[in-house]
Amino acid sequence: MRFLTLAAFLLACGPSSETDEAAPLVESQQALTEGAPLTTHDASCLKLQDQNTWSTYPSYMTPVGPALGLSTVLQDLNRAGPMLTASTRPPAVGYKGGFRWNDGDMATTEWIPQALTAGTSGSANVAIVSWHYAPTTAPEKGVRISVADISDMAASAVSYRHVLLVRPTSSGNFTTIPEHGGGLAWFGNSLYMADTSDGMRVFDLTQIREVDTSTTCETQIGHVGSVWCAYGYKYVLPQVSAYVVPSSITSPCRPKFSFLGKDTRGSTDVVLSGEYCNNTGTSCPYDGSTPGLGGRLYRWPMDSATSRLKTVSGLVSPERAYVMNEPNVQGVAPIMTSTATTSYWLSSTRYGGALFKVSTSASRTAYLSGSSQWARMPEGMHATGSGTNLWTVTEGVSGVTSPSLGGRVVFFAAQASLD
Repeated sequence: MRFLTLAAFLLACGPSSETDEAAPLVESQQALTEGAPLTTHDASCLKLQDQNTWSTYPSYMTPVGPALGLSTVLQDLNRAGPMLTASTRPPAVGYKGGFRWNDGDMATTEWIPQALTAGTSGSANVAIVSWHYAPTTAPEKGVRISVADISDMAASAVSYRHVLLVRPTSSGNFTTIPEHGGGLAWFGNSLYMADTSDGMRVFDLTQIREVDTSTTCETQIGHVGSVWCAYGYKYVLPQVSAYVVPSSITSPCRPKFSFLGKDTRGSTDVVLSGEYCNNTGTSCPYDGSTPGLGGRLYRWPMDSATSRLKTVSGLVSPERAYVMNEPNVQGVAPIMTSTATTSYWLSSTRYGGALFKVSTSASRTAYLSGSSQWARMPEGMHATGSGTNLWTVTEGVSGVTSPSLGGRVVFFAAQASLD
């Protein structure tokens, strides 16, 4: 571990001029204003370290069975999510289409949807949604993802299947991942997931394994006798590595990783990461005198050839960072109709649900659920590369199963209508 190389970076981070990236660090935090333009933030103190288990973790999974690709799961989808209609869809400016989950997934209190990312597998368009396990009693089932085939949004339903995320622990064994699963970003075969306190975990979509679904496995995880179990799930997706904030980096430099996004607008693809904070019980390190507004947004450069973050001596530096000046942010997506990498969509549960259009040059534009402009309780987002559609998932209002009134949905809207 190269913690000694980080000593030079343990300085106070602060705002800087958008046009002067070499501006000196500011040690005191400025007052923040809700809805103000993004503030450029000096993040030179922050680094991520590659845990470098890219070979070790897959080798641990070899005894479990042959590695399967995402295409195998797409041929074995076992649930149907009805399409939303004019009477069942939530209100949203530019709404184009969407689906809800099946009745059991709409009503369950054990699992709650969080993040969304999307991409292609062969000829299929695919959405991947994460769910975190809600009960506080054992066993901890961690995070699952829903793999949904969204190729034909004119059909009567979307087919999908849940897959459990796991972390290999030794040869032939694995365990659950007790995280919130608040953010996803899909690049190539790599699926990035936010690890709230520590950074980002990475999963390889070519390393899916089929496991046992007998009664024996419904309450167990890992190697059990002669079989492998995953609490009854048929497929597991194993972690292959992680990028973590070294323990020597502390607050306020050390951020939270609440949500993720994918930005392909610039010369280098980036993973976006951001902090959720509010003005009541969940503060952020940079909140200062205005709690809830100091959530930061980071751009992490990607090596497109490997779908891994760009490292120097095993360390990753953020390409750019901003203070969002928005509370309760749950997701981010780039505004693909703009080539500037200084403008974004932010998904927020502020006001019961909102979509904010933000940039470094103008105050926000808000689409509010209370004004029937956006869905309630929105979470992760994905903007299609063409700049056509903006996808989002909602976590659902507690106890509500009607999709038009705040129940869990996945939908997309026209970016042009929102611009």
